[in-house]
Amino acid sequence: MGKNLALKLLPFLVAQLIKALTPDLMKRFADKILDAVEDAIQKSENKFDDAILPLLTLIRSAFNVPDGDKG
Repeated sequence: MGKNLALKLLPFLVAQLIKALTPDLMKRFADKILDAVEDAIQKSENKFDDAILPLLTLIRSAFNVPDGDKG
């Protein structure tokens, strides 16, 4: 019975979460994700993944997600 209740509540909970996610909050969340990826790439000894950094910069620009680390 608990499983059925959870399945019934899930759409309601997701809708409430989406309402709570303001554009500013989503940008900050995206910044944190991009920061984590950038940090992992910079710490990596592998130089192949360094090619991803310009792509992350492009993503930041396209979606207007400023880098909170710089500034």
